[in-house]
Amino acid sequence: MSSLAIKNSFTPQYSVSLVEQITEYFTTAIIEGNLKGGQRLVENELRREFGISRAPIRESFRILERDGFVVTFPRKGTFVRKVTQKDIEENFPIRASLESLAARLAVPQFRPEHIKEMELAFSGMKKAVKKNDFRSYNKYHSKFHQTFINASKNDTLIGVLKNLRRQAIWFWFLYLYLHEAFGYSLPIHRKILDSFIKGDADRSETLVREHILRARDWFLKFLVLEKEEGIKQ
Repeated sequence: MSSLAIKNSFTPQYSVSLVEQITEYFTTAIIEGNLKGGQRLVENELRREFGISRAPIRESFRILERDGFVVTFPRKGTFVRKVTQKDIEENFPIRASLESLAARLAVPQFRPEHIKEMELAFSGMKKAVKKNDFRSYNKYHSKFHQTFINASKNDTLIGVLKNLRRQAIWFWFLYLYLHEAFGYSLPIHRKILDSFIKGDADRSETLVREHILRARDWFLKFLVLEKEEGIKQ
């Protein structure tokens, strides 16, 4: 598939740097599966299509490679990186440790407005599950987690988790384990929310860690199934 398959949806916003806009554009396209693993991003095609110079595209590719979304090979070009078992095995345990730490740090900082934000996010998740609307579910799910991450007030932790969680969202779109995940998702998030309401830092930390590690196990299972299907074909 040519990178031009996603054309006509990029509109520069001059209040944000061009490099940031391009990077966000490609990140979203990769996360949502509009650009597939192994697909080449052809610099000249993109330059002509967007009507911009090579410089911001190259800088965007550099940022995307740093964040783990693309890989550049000398004399071959830039390609969307394929997700591997190693990616999942490395990402999720780190997230489990850091996000559960954020939960523990957030409990003493929690205020009624934080509870309200998480309640609203959880309500949005429930509605999205009923409609099997993953895009909406993802938005509310991210809001749910980001509320307590931000409440930790640890800027370093918040920054590291931002990129780790963005990669995890990419994995969600790639493996589409929605029915099983949805079935598990609401009860565990209700328990997490209740632990914050009760101010139980130990339980908040434990539940968040278990939630993320269980997601890792699902992804690894689907990778095995994907490989088995590939062998059969």
